[in-house]
Amino acid sequence: MKNLFPFIFLLIASLVVISGCTEKPETSETAVTLETPEVPVQYRNFNDDFKQSVMLLNKVRDLSNPQGSANQIGFQLSKETEEEIISNSREGIRLGKLVSDEYLDSISPELRYMFRNKLIKGSEIFYDGFVISMKDKDAGILSEGEQKQIQGVQLQIEWIEWFDKKAKSSSYKIFED
Repeated sequence: MKNLFPFIFLLIASLVVISGCTEKPETSETAVTLETPEVPVQYRNFNDDFKQSVMLLNKVRDLSNPQGSANQIGFQLSKETEEEIISNSREGIRLGKLVSDEYLDSISPELRYMFRNKLIKGSEIFYDGFVISMKDKDAGILSEGEQKQIQGVQLQIEWIEWFDKKAKSSSYKIFED
């Protein structure tokens, strides 16, 4: 990861900035909660899987773009951080795929498309690129792995932008910080 092209970090930094610029309620906790008055029994597992998936994939984003890395052209992640990124990515994607379309549709008609095609798909592409980059650390400028990471981050940015807009404009909040 030493020779990562600065563009990938610009995209990841943009993702962090976009997600960090949202208005947050006055609370010190950053726990993610789904606000549904009563989750029907048949959706409870999907509700838990959905929340856990989003939390894990958010953690991957934070781990892959550590604080202070935005000003660096390249940086080295520790082996432990790389393993945590891989583990959280796999589990977040796995849990996201378990969530039923009916559950997502019950929250918002657009949620199924955005969750599946932006967050989950973007995370899969990012993960694939991350694994390729780990195997081929000296590939040079903008390797195949880095290109995939950029594609994945772009989809994730679309999810964040949509989600922030949707959460603010709807009569209910899907997530609260």
